[in-house]
Amino acid sequence: MNFKNIIFILLISVQSILAQHKKDVLFTVAGQKVYADEFLKVFNKNRDIVSEENKKTIEEYLELYINYKLKLKQAYDLKYDTITSYKEELATYREQLTAPYLKDNKVTDELIKEAYDRTKREVNASHVLVRLAANAPAEDTLRAYQKIMEARNKIVDQKLPFEVVAKEYSEDPSASMNGGNLGYFSAFTMVYPFETAAFITKVGEVSLPFRTSFGYHIVKNNGFKDSKGEVEVSHIMIIEDPKDSLAAKTKIDEIYAKLNQGENFELLARLHSDDKRTAVNGGRVPKFNEHKMIEPFSTIAFSLQQPGEYSKPFRTPYGWHIVKLIKFHPVADFNDMKSELAQKIATDERALKAGKSVVNRLLKEYKIVKDDKVLSSFLNNDGKAVEENLNKIAVSINGTDYKLSDIVEFEGASKNDQSKKEILDAFIEAKVLDYYKANLEKTDADFAFTFQEYKDGLLLFNILQDKVWKFAENDTVGLKEYFKKNQNNYFWPKRADVIIAHCSKKEKAEKVKLYLEKGVELDSIKNLVNESPVVHVLFTKGLLEEGHKKLPEGFQFANIGVSEVIQTDKVNFTVIKTLEVIEPTPMQFKEAKGRVMNDYQQYVEEEWIKQLKATYPVKVNQKTVKKLVKQNQ
Repeated sequence: MNFKNIIFILLISVQSILAQHKKDVLFTVAGQKVYADEFLKVFNKNRDIVSEENKKTIEEYLELYINYKLKLKQAYDLKYDTITSYKEELATYREQLTAPYLKDNKVTDELIKEAYDRTKREVNASHVLVRLAANAPAEDTLRAYQKIMEARNKIVDQKLPFEVVAKEYSEDPSASMNGGNLGYFSAFTMVYPFETAAFITKVGEVSLPFRTSFGYHIVKNNGFKDSKGEVEVSHIMIIEDPKDSLAAKTKIDEIYAKLNQGENFELLARLHSDDKRTAVNGGRVPKFNEHKMIEPFSTIAFSLQQPGEYSKPFRTPYGWHIVKLIKFHPVADFNDMKSELAQKIATDERALKAGKSVVNRLLKEYKIVKDDKVLSSFLNNDGKAVEENLNKIAVSINGTDYKLSDIVEFEGASKNDQSKKEILDAFIEAKVLDYYKANLEKTDADFAFTFQEYKDGLLLFNILQDKVWKFAENDTVGLKEYFKKNQNNYFWPKRADVIIAHCSKKEKAEKVKLYLEKGVELDSIKNLVNESPVVHVLFTKGLLEEGHKKLPEGFQFANIGVSEVIQTDKVNFTVIKTLEVIEPTPMQFKEAKGRVMNDYQQYVEEEWIKQLKATYPVKVNQKTVKKLVKQNQ
């Protein structure tokens, strides 16, 4: 389930059990009281985050809130909160919600600062990798360590070139081609231990062996450079037709010629680019760093010097491109990037560092009692004694007891190369965290409030699925009947099959108009009008709706034929040949089904709310409503 679908639900949910100063009853649903404080808290929360034009009055929001409470009332009455799938999803969300509470803020701040410093500059590093599985036995671990040390000794002691040793020893397949050189990178590009080793090793030196999830590495720091930050560009892309690759090259060259003649880049992108996602915005591409895009797109984009400068046509696996520089975005100030870096750290391996700090704090705060006699049998690997003590309490954490059998079971899921002491420590840390997470509602009011929002929001989503969305989707008879009753709402807009000529001079546009009227082929018109290398006309064609962005503003499909010359801006002129006009026509059910489904779902929900109001009497305290309105004027 996509959690974005219930954002609105979450915004209008609240934890009533935490409402303070429950004085004024605002309304009741089947006798259950809803207080003014609770409503106001959610009302103000929503008013702060919605745009001015979407703000609702107290009365308008009250109607929404009553409907919300009615749906939630039925969800609980129908025991939706006992369904297994609901409990499983709720448990997942609880884990996500708990995550920030398991990280030390001070350590997190240090990690953010470290990540910022490693974003401002990039390191060029080479490495040798000896692969090793995470749970490899001791003999394999020793063998891998000896091999990586042998490689390091050849570089450091015998002074052999790093790339030579990398090609001989490294188990990274790319080493045979690049000699272990990974190029430049910054924060979050590599796994955290590797990133750290690369950044803290002095320039020109080789690190001691270190381990990551891939195995053992040594890394050489080849030098630093300042990060270029990000670049924002627009582009025009023409996709190659496998059957006629020359056509794409011809068209991109024509567009390039138009640009050299002073044509507007954004207009050409909108009219001719095959990248539909960016064409509507004049070819604008979201900003990116130099490692994010494929080559040569990235290199060419970063090679442009001045905003407004554009490249020559170039080819990538996607087709032919022209790129125009909009703006360089140097690495932002620390305060501007802090939030973004925090989000990245939360899902990165370095987050474990902040989590470890929390565990250490809890180990000091919690009352942990160990039975040394029972634990000694485990630590000494005394099989007979372990068997005798399995059902005895070995550890107690804040009054919660764990038997030796719990530790033995935990050992079964642990890494093979861990010692008994490491397994015991890991067990205690895990149970300390379990206790902390299980009691968060009791110790943190903000967590309790937010978790209740999740619970109610997810519950409401599930009942809406059954009562509205899935019901409407499966009610084929009702859906078709609704379409018949409301058929006047479902029409195709006016459309036309058109040829659009984009010209750079009025006199050329006049010529194009005459040729179009005579039915001259488009390629022939280009040959007659264009003056190589100067391109005066470009064509685009297709079935367009009236008001489409490719059409001049206000252009209407009146008649079949060729339009007058239309000046679209100071230097551009357009001529449109309309081949066929398709008047607004009623949609068939299959054509309108998506729109009908949305409308029918809304209708079903409105009918459901009527039933809920009949089932659960609602009484509104008008005196309290007037008081709230007066307070919030």
